[in-house]
Amino acid sequence: MMERTPILDIRDFSLVFDTFDGTYHAIDKVNLQLSAGEAVGLVGETGCGKSVLTRAAFGLVPSPPARITSGSVRLDGRELLGLSDRQLRGVRGKDVAMIFQDPMTYLNPVFRIGTQLTDAIRAQSGGKVRRAEARDIALDMLEKVHLPNPARQFAAYPHELSGGMRQRILIAMALAAKPKLLIADEPTTALDVTIQAQILDLMAELVEDMGLTMIMISHDLGVVAQACSRVAVMYAGKIVEDAPIARVFEAPAHPYTKGLLEALPHPFKRVERLASIPGTLPDLLHPPQGCRFAQRCPSAHAACADPVAFRHVAPDHTVACTLFDEAPMKVPAHEH
Repeated sequence: MMERTPILDIRDFSLVFDTFDGTYHAIDKVNLQLSAGEAVGLVGETGCGKSVLTRAAFGLVPSPPARITSGSVRLDGRELLGLSDRQLRGVRGKDVAMIFQDPMTYLNPVFRIGTQLTDAIRAQSGGKVRRAEARDIALDMLEKVHLPNPARQFAAYPHELSGGMRQRILIAMALAAKPKLLIADEPTTALDVTIQAQILDLMAELVEDMGLTMIMISHDLGVVAQACSRVAVMYAGKIVEDAPIARVFEAPAHPYTKGLLEALPHPFKRVERLASIPGTLPDLLHPPQGCRFAQRCPSAHAACADPVAFRHVAPDHTVACTLFDEAPMKVPAHEH
């Protein structure tokens, strides 16, 4: 059988920022593929490059100072790197939608919710949808995201709604055009724990019901476990482990992933102090040639100074770590 073309196919993607202090190597040779209907969590500590990766892939990082130095980004087989701003605007919103972490920042406080929703829907359609039809679509989406009394919220201003309600509106706005890919960038960070759980349950439900393909960005493995089936762990601009979410919790392979899991609070274990990963991130103005986690790794050895390739520890589990002596994984080249 022929392998299906992934919805999103990022290959050898590298990005730098040109600064007054030198070249900052933010993303280095990242590979990430998503199949149709798959929900993948992109996890790592603040500053590791999660948001920069997804935004730069779709032309949302200003250039300069950003500069893509290598790689390919294909959405449903179409190469995106090299497209003009106008062409990318036709992709964003329609084929790719994003949900951000602070809904108040992305909703205009001087316009009613209904106006913003209908304007977004009409813009996504290129003006082909009439305002009355856009209103019907908006109200239907507000029902899909379980917003109470959609007609009333449709007429409200953002400040009249709670944080959880505003986040549901952003989800409705993102999904109204039925995109091929949804990127949720820390969608629950600004919410309290109870509302956070409700939003995660909602997103998992929508992924299943609408057949969405989704990337959920988070610093918390516990959060992505509620909405994703697979996780890619990122550190200092590199993906270091990629596996099903259940396997990451049962048998984490990379020392960084293990450190993240050890830092999670356990509901049935009382400890005086949570575990932490010692040390600091490497200087990405002068990144190490080998493993970027080596300076903080308790298992580091001489081989970590050399470039590290991905290795299989299971058929669907890869890790970039010299502690595993299997043959390096070969990333197939694009077929042109």
